[in-house]
Amino acid sequence: MKKKLLIILLIVVMLELTLFNVNSYRVLSSNSKIEYAKENLEAINTAEDEIYIEIDNINTEVKTIHLELNTLENVDYQVFYTDATSSKLKDLPKKKYIMTSEKSQYIPCYLSGESKLIGIKVFSELAEVEKVTINEKIPFEFNLARVIVLFGIITFVYLLKTLECYKIPYSIKNFEQELTLIFVLCVFVLITCLINQYSINPDEIEDFYSVDFVHALSKGQVHLEREPSDELKSLENPYDGGERTRAGLKRGSDYLWDVAYFQGKYYVYFGILPAILMLPYHLITGNYIGTPAVVLIFSILTAISLKSLIKHIFKRYFSEVPFKFMVFSFIMLLFGSQILWVNGIPRFYELSIISALFFAVTGINFVFCILENENKKYRYMFLASLFLSLSVACRPTQLLTSLVFLPILIMIFIKNVKEKKDILKNILAVAIPYLGIGLALMYYNYIRFGSIFEFGAGYQLTINDMKNLDNRPMTVGMGIVCSLFSIPHFLPNFPFMIYHNNLLTFYGYYYIENVMGGLFAMVPICLFIFGIYKMWKRTDNKRLLYFTTTVMAVRTAYMHS
Repeated sequence: MKKKLLIILLIVVMLELTLFNVNSYRVLSSNSKIEYAKENLEAINTAEDEIYIEIDNINTEVKTIHLELNTLENVDYQVFYTDATSSKLKDLPKKKYIMTSEKSQYIPCYLSGESKLIGIKVFSELAEVEKVTINEKIPFEFNLARVIVLFGIITFVYLLKTLECYKIPYSIKNFEQELTLIFVLCVFVLITCLINQYSINPDEIEDFYSVDFVHALSKGQVHLEREPSDELKSLENPYDGGERTRAGLKRGSDYLWDVAYFQGKYYVYFGILPAILMLPYHLITGNYIGTPAVVLIFSILTAISLKSLIKHIFKRYFSEVPFKFMVFSFIMLLFGSQILWVNGIPRFYELSIISALFFAVTGINFVFCILENENKKYRYMFLASLFLSLSVACRPTQLLTSLVFLPILIMIFIKNVKEKKDILKNILAVAIPYLGIGLALMYYNYIRFGSIFEFGAGYQLTINDMKNLDNRPMTVGMGIVCSLFSIPHFLPNFPFMIYHNNLLTFYGYYYIENVMGGLFAMVPICLFIFGIYKMWKRTDNKRLLYFTTTVMAVRTAYMHS
């Protein structure tokens, strides 16, 4: 066993030294390096939102191009070239310039013979080209995280084929099985941490949610201290983006983006609970914890909670199924969740999503505890209600998740009515958390907008006037189709898939989030919902059927919301 693991490690290290760093060997020395400083570059006007430069009379073989930009955001760029095969400029594929990734600033070129002319187009009007270097050696990078992940994946596949513990049902007493689940969890957390770290834009670490809103709460107020500009206040309809543009108002300087504006004050319409949880850190240290860090913390907690969830599901419904199927299910559950996606763009939008997901999954775990602990079921009913209601304080649409709890509540209530006992305890265990959190949110809405049911969505300063946007039944079907069936565009290179939002034609305003793809495209196991009717016929395990059907229905509704 040890010998084979050592062989796997050697193979992975060799791959890291060769295949994964192959471009580092494109130029072995700096003898042919040519540098072009900013003042030596010829800028050519092409479009308002683009920068294009040309470098003429290179007259050498171009093996690598190193681009140095002065930019505050990640931008796309593209290289054009001539070589021995053509005196007319040809184009290379676009590449994204990532400020935190040095390798994204290099392009390994495989051209034919000498090049006379090179053109570089940067798709941003805000970036500046500081320097271009021809034939500079691409830095060698031994990526330890990649080695660990790849070694873990190959080792996992090897052990899956050889160890006996994968062929028998799961047991909490089986150390090898428990270690496997922990290992899968750790690898996933490592990937999540890497994605979070490489996705952070330094200018977005602290935003109006993690700074202004937390500061406002520390002073006992729910509106932001930033004063709206007089120009914004003077508008007849400040929620109309066109009117803001015609008045010359600029986003960021003259008004805040994606906040609620009501009666001369700014409010945050995203859930208040994450900000409340960030508040103690500010009160103790006087500093603010960045939104990406909080997104990562909630992501790790959610992954841990998903581990508990998969154990509950297999313990109750699949106790005789081999452990390897539990491992596969856990992997699909982790990668099918929104954890990796929200860490790819860890902003306050994603903070609302991941925090709500954590409380919802934890609440569902307590629902299983109700079924497994008859003597303590009211304690777990209270905790399930508490966490499911707290998820609503992160994201109001998360209220739909409580439908998962409903069949269990009905079953317990009917049983108590028949036995004429613990009826009041049943009601109080569920009602106290929901009423407590619900009344608190209603009061929070009332002191902001004068209505207990207004969360602020109608007063957004965003891309469309949400206050006057009609509810059109036609969009319900549109949302379901786009959320479930949208197919991503596949690419032959990284990131291998890109999103699109042009699935259906709709003659009216309808905003579609730029997601990677529909639910069924990204998590194919969810296609199982179309086989539910056969499952109803072939199994007597009605509790599993009720649970599966409810979860699928809630997931479908939640994706649209």
